[in-house]
Amino acid sequence: MDIKQLITFMKLVRTLNYQKAAEQLQYAPSTLFKHIQLLEQELGVPLFCKTGRQLRLTPEGEAFEEHAVQMLDSYKQALSSVRKSDETEGPVAVGGCEINTANSLLALFRSFSSAHPHVRMTMMTSPNAGVPGLVRSEMIDLGYVYSIDEPSYPGVQAVSLYREPVFLMADAQNPIAARRKLHYEDLRGMDFVYPHDSCCFVRELLPRLAHCGVHLGELAYLGGVHLVVESVRSNNAMTLVPYRAVERFEKVYGLTVLDMDEEPVWAWESIIYKRYEGLSPTARALVHHSISHARQIVRKDASGLLGRPPERSIV
Repeated sequence: MDIKQLITFMKLVRTLNYQKAAEQLQYAPSTLFKHIQLLEQELGVPLFCKTGRQLRLTPEGEAFEEHAVQMLDSYKQALSSVRKSDETEGPVAVGGCEINTANSLLALFRSFSSAHPHVRMTMMTSPNAGVPGLVRSEMIDLGYVYSIDEPSYPGVQAVSLYREPVFLMADAQNPIAARRKLHYEDLRGMDFVYPHDSCCFVRELLPRLAHCGVHLGELAYLGGVHLVVESVRSNNAMTLVPYRAVERFEKVYGLTVLDMDEEPVWAWESIIYKRYEGLSPTARALVHHSISHARQIVRKDASGLLGRPPERSIV
């Protein structure tokens, strides 16, 4: 088992297509087949199988994936430890909305900082809709954004990490929190608060309510998460929270998910950058770490609510 075989395996995991994987690795198809064959021979189990024309991981392949990610991460860390310090220890500027960078992505950033303790990461908070502009203007190296559809922004490249539901949350003491199987009509007259009205979550939910003839009470856009939480708790208002941030909103802020008998808003979590080739080694390391981290949380998510993108291309 060698590093090239592991890289080939992970590329095939991401593409689930031999031709695409060979093209992206710039290998002859026969070389790619040989790498996978040697891995399977050494492990003594098949890693991939076909269902009709669709390639997929076997259960053994899924189990091996986590270890392959860890081995490649260890390999990268080993390289980092002996290379010149300016290759992997330079600063990286990251941006996103507060719900994202200070809540949903905390585990990612902690994991990256643990793997690269000498990297200085600076964070710029912005409304979600403003993050692509920060990347285009080179005010930040990498942006993390939510979008309803798979992301496509002029002048930047995007890699989808996972798809997640967005839930309505209220204070645990709010009477509506005890009700079950709520419909949009049950929200009539409730106040709604959120940091910014430009967020794709808001722009998806409010037209749904309008289509059902549901008129909310006061709509307030307060600019920051703590002001939103305070309003939810003191004014019996509700807000929107993506799935990956729900646990923090429950444990830290005391909010609870409303039991809605309606299809939730779904959104993509993605990482964006101006041009991969122009990124520093540190920024590239964070891109790869983000993708690996996303793969692990999707695979380990017991709820089955996180959706995996069909392919990740970082160039």
